[in-house]
Amino acid sequence: MMVAKNARDGRPSAFAALAATSLGTGFATYGVSAILILYLYAAPTAGLGFDRVTATQILAVFATVGFITGTAGSFAADRLVGMRKLLLVGNLIKAAGVALLAVPGGGVAALWGSLALQVVGSGVCGQSLNALAGALYDRDSPRRAAAFSLLYITANIGAAAPLLTGTVALHFGYHAGFAVAAAALLLSLVPYWWGQRRWFGDIGLAPVDPLPPSARRRLLGGAATVLVALGLAGTVAGMNHWVSVAGLTTVIGWASLALPIVYAVVMVRSAKTSAAEARRVRYFVVFMIGNAISIAVYGQATGILALYAADSVRLTYFGLHLTPAGFQTVPAVFAILFGAVASVAWTRLGRRQPSDTVKFGLGMVLWGLGPLFMAVPLAIFPAGVRVSPLWLVGFYALITLGEALTSPIGTALATRIAPLAFTTQLVTVYSLSQAGGNGLAALLVTLYRRGHEATYFLVLGLVTVAFGLGMLAWRRKLSAGVTSGLRR
Repeated sequence: MMVAKNARDGRPSAFAALAATSLGTGFATYGVSAILILYLYAAPTAGLGFDRVTATQILAVFATVGFITGTAGSFAADRLVGMRKLLLVGNLIKAAGVALLAVPGGGVAALWGSLALQVVGSGVCGQSLNALAGALYDRDSPRRAAAFSLLYITANIGAAAPLLTGTVALHFGYHAGFAVAAAALLLSLVPYWWGQRRWFGDIGLAPVDPLPPSARRRLLGGAATVLVALGLAGTVAGMNHWVSVAGLTTVIGWASLALPIVYAVVMVRSAKTSAAEARRVRYFVVFMIGNAISIAVYGQATGILALYAADSVRLTYFGLHLTPAGFQTVPAVFAILFGAVASVAWTRLGRRQPSDTVKFGLGMVLWGLGPLFMAVPLAIFPAGVRVSPLWLVGFYALITLGEALTSPIGTALATRIAPLAFTTQLVTVYSLSQAGGNGLAALLVTLYRRGHEATYFLVLGLVTVAFGLGMLAWRRKLSAGVTSGLRR
């Protein structure tokens, strides 16, 4: 059975259930990350007392490993059990991990346990949610881009969580903030759990390319052996302090940059991939590289700029008292606004809308303008001077406008052009480019030096703008390559 053959051009109830899950996962992800960096950095009386660079690196490594482990879940979706079960089970594990952070007095042990559970949960989920959403639409449907823009909106409604979790953490402590995030994720799963059999039919119920029973047993046995070996090696290395956070950051950073390219090569060379499918994947690598660069830009917002908001931004503005974590709600508000405009635009334009290459290229230019804009206050205001919060608002407006063009478009394109045998896995490869971006952000943090922030953001912005302009210059060739063999 092939999922694509069961797809209809939209199932409103099924899509609504996925949108609710997207909202909950966005709430948990953004709500946790916004206060986790502050929890790691806060004094031991309120947090864990890590230094700034270590706290930022831990967050970057955590996000990167979560993306990398998603390869296992997406492989399992395509070859072992289908998408539907993994989406539910993975998010339940993730919710348990977030809830562990809510345990008072858990300390560093609870932190590592929570991060491990969240990574496992992310791994089990893989990219099942996006692949399921893609399976609801025909490959050549003009409604696909609008649908993924709507998913982008729901995820960013959930991304308004920092305003809530940050406020709760401010008044009741960090553990209470984490508890709110865990509860929201669990509640968001109810529509999907209740309605999946009624609304999805057989879409996503079985793997699209199932392994034979003998190969399945060998795979599961080998995976268990590898996991035990890695667990033991990590425990021994940690107990003997053989690996530092900085060293682990470097290793994972480089691995995350290489892994999506390696995975794409495996797909291209697979005997199950046709010539047209292979050509599409090769050209899609350009979008993956752009996605990695954009995520690296965003990584500065959750890391360096989160601390900048706490130390160098006026937190009282027109009588309103702002929290550092609350600033990460700003891009969520912009995302809802820009995503809604994009969804309406793509729906009304239909087949007259710009090509995915043009949308993505323009988005990359906007991503680059964000750090260029932020380099201005970093250059003109000395350390210790608290600047207007409008600088951060302007930065977020630019990168979120870029994200509204790149994020849903890239994911929708991955679901459209995926080789049939790799339906979920190509979406994972695209998400792995996000892991590469987080890894790149972690590597960039090692180059960050206090007092040189303006240069740091200037270079990052120029590289990103140049990439976007390159995509626009080669738009015809890129568009033809990435849609090779498909109706347009």
